[in-house]
Amino acid sequence: MEMDIGNYISSLLYKNKTVALPGLGSFEAAYQPAVIDQVQGELHPPGKTVAFNANLVSDDGLLSGMIQERYGLSPQEATQTLERYVSEVKEAIGRREIVVFPKVGRLYQDYENNLQFLPDGNNYDVGSYGLPTVSFYPVARSARPQPVKESPGKAPKARAVPLQSAQATNNGLIAAIAAATVVVSVAIYFLIFGTDQDHQQAMQQTVPTSRVNVRPGDENTAKATPEEEAPSEAETQANATADDTEEADTERPTPVPGQQSYVIIVGVFGNPDNVKQLIDDIYDAGYEPYTEKAGKLTKVGVQRTYRSEAEIEAAIKDVRKRFTKDAKLYRW
Repeated sequence: MEMDIGNYISSLLYKNKTVALPGLGSFEAAYQPAVIDQVQGELHPPGKTVAFNANLVSDDGLLSGMIQERYGLSPQEATQTLERYVSEVKEAIGRREIVVFPKVGRLYQDYENNLQFLPDGNNYDVGSYGLPTVSFYPVARSARPQPVKESPGKAPKARAVPLQSAQATNNGLIAAIAAATVVVSVAIYFLIFGTDQDHQQAMQQTVPTSRVNVRPGDENTAKATPEEEAPSEAETQANATADDTEEADTERPTPVPGQQSYVIIVGVFGNPDNVKQLIDDIYDAGYEPYTEKAGKLTKVGVQRTYRSEAEIEAAIKDVRKRFTKDAKLYRW
């Protein structure tokens, strides 16, 4: 008889504060108020997050009671079934495996033989279950004009607008509309026909050797190399043949088979100078920078590959120590 005891933990956490695995520890559901993430521009609703407490090893009877009720076992048989399940979990953790509890999280042992728990982010607060995360952006507001106070008992005087002034205003408005129409037409023309020409010219231009494999920010300090002599026709044909057979090299590292990548967001900026400065700092720290456009803002972070989730945790701690404590795991 197969029993999916791991799924029982998730259903019990909706109604109970703790659910124990006797002899191993307990899962605890703690209330978390609504959180505003200024970096990502997100508002997270309130809920209950799950943590693992390795000090609460006593049996609270919740899991054994559910096993007894679902399968019609005696209390002794249900207890023995639960003990066998906990023993299998301990053996898997001892083999450095990651034990997955559906909708709850992952439990594993780090290199210092300490139990580590990564929650799945499921909301166990019944009152706020299903509320989505709301994205927001700052709203710029102009100052409201102060109302003019009129003395009591006096009606406001009507201001007569001269006829010549009204005609001049209408003529200026017509001229402004005509000028705007011309500007828009010219802009559309260059967008449609100028982009292809610029793209063809850019494809025909050769990249200077002084800019190959130069990190952003070091281009100003790189020394200009003298122009090379024009190659002969035979050399040009030989180079063209070699370029066709070789694949284009990229600056992104090729992941080793079995590895996956993740992104840690460090900051969001609207000023390009701040984006460039943070990219240089990430390079100096030995990481590979990551950027992503979000409207007028740019997300800047760190991207790396990993084999186990323990590497992700160590990288998050190091990035928060080097840059900001608000660094957040964005994609993995």
